[in-house]
Amino acid sequence: MSKKILIISILISFTSHVFVLYLTGFADWRGKTRKEDVLTISLKEPMADMEKKQEEKKEAKPYHKDEENINNHRMKREETVDLGSSDVKYVSYLRKIKRQIEVIWIYPQAALELEEEGTAIVKFSISETGAILASGIVESSGSNYLDQGALDVVRSAAPYDPLPKEFQLSQLNIVARFQYKYTE
Repeated sequence: MSKKILIISILISFTSHVFVLYLTGFADWRGKTRKEDVLTISLKEPMADMEKKQEEKKEAKPYHKDEENINNHRMKREETVDLGSSDVKYVSYLRKIKRQIEVIWIYPQAALELEEEGTAIVKFSISETGAILASGIVESSGSNYLDQGALDVVRSAAPYDPLPKEFQLSQLNIVARFQYKYTE
């Protein structure tokens, strides 16, 4: 009798774990592979809001930290993750950040007028409190307007939620890909 109870318990546990993995997107019954998670913006018609928001943009500056942030965080722990990471430890926190960015992300007006397209890869660092410590372009899209637009949205979406205590980090570095595609 106890052997049957043990087998039933194991089957119930296995079934519930598979179900949870399926719901969270870590398992797919259809056998499809997951594509890399890239933020994408496509535009069919210019939006009136975009014209108001875009001003003359400066050239993107390379990723760097100011001296004060380096000294304050020298002995503390940090990690670097991709915004589309499926690491169970970070996935919930990263989803919140992605939503916060997507809500305000627009196609830069100057790039729209020039029909520029490309993918900008940005790295930004978040402190324990959710403040931006640093941000910069890791790989250029080939357009200063698109690069600056990606940096601007990362900075404008801040502050982010404080880092969860279970991360045990003083700083989280996030790499995000911003894909701009112009379609008529």
